[in-house]
Amino acid sequence: MGVTRARVLGRVADHLVARLPGRRVRVAVDGVTGAGKTTLAGELAAAVRERGRPAVIVSMDGFHHPRAHRYRAGRLSAEGYYRDAYDFQAFARLVLAPLGPGGNGRFPARIIDLAADAPVDEPPSTAEPDTVLLVDGTFLQRTELAPHWDETIYLDVDHSLARQRAVQRDISNAAVFADADEAERAYRERYHPACRMYADEVDPAVRAGVLIGGDDPGRPELRRIGGAEGATARLFSYGTLQLAAVQREHFGRELAGAPDSLPGYRADWVTITDPEVIAVSGTDRHPIARRTGDPADALPGTVLTLSTTELAAADRYEVDDYRRVQVSLGSGTAAWFYQSSSSP
Repeated sequence: MGVTRARVLGRVADHLVARLPGRRVRVAVDGVTGAGKTTLAGELAAAVRERGRPAVIVSMDGFHHPRAHRYRAGRLSAEGYYRDAYDFQAFARLVLAPLGPGGNGRFPARIIDLAADAPVDEPPSTAEPDTVLLVDGTFLQRTELAPHWDETIYLDVDHSLARQRAVQRDISNAAVFADADEAERAYRERYHPACRMYADEVDPAVRAGVLIGGDDPGRPELRRIGGAEGATARLFSYGTLQLAAVQREHFGRELAGAPDSLPGYRADWVTITDPEVIAVSGTDRHPIARRTGDPADALPGTVLTLSTTELAAADRYEVDDYRRVQVSLGSGTAAWFYQSSSSP
């Protein structure tokens, strides 16, 4: 099923907004150099704000070591880029810890002016108590930072495509590279070999809680959401995801499930226009949950146990009329659930 960039961004934003209500959420936007992490972080921040939750962006570009430290192993050293480029200890201490549990929410946006190679001492920003912090950078799941993240997103892009994009981006700024040949050499010898070191040491695509394939920027692929590879999730379904035919089509198997209910909701109906969804479900009339808040209302359904890869498949299946949130069911089970996008 073809899924637009807006749909993928919306699903990931729904996921982030539902995480840790009332607390700050620290999100890594990880990937190889040139993958498109900065663009993704900016779009996700906008989508989170549209959903009513504050969001801020911090770039690891502002937390480099000084030039002499970065290049002490040589200008083209891949090992030097991996080990010496970023001040991860300072970033964890100055940004991630203050925005974590018990932190005061105050953090610097940067500690260095990268172009001037000079330290900066700017007034700190303060994140509201329920802020979603999105950090774009490379090597974000290294051991120095891994314990501090509440969610990790890995943007998986073929190295050759990432290199093409990065070279085009960087040659427009003569202060970075003199020409395309110099930029190509830097990515071939320094930046992307360092990313391969990181992949061998950390396996970030497997560990990330959200995995997005980004070879085609216009149609990114939501491959996994809700946990690392091998993790499971619970999803409360009251509609067509309970159907064996829909499960076989989208998950490749029939899922284990148990009956349950959701207090304070009732079912309404929506007309589906996506032809692929209609073809699989056999109907254009689908139930849609709306929150009433009335304890006398209870929506019956099934709690499905599925992998985080399958949760991504469910996100791809549901159309934009639905938004995924976390709920507590009548049994006391915590589960994901698709409600009407217009519900509060």
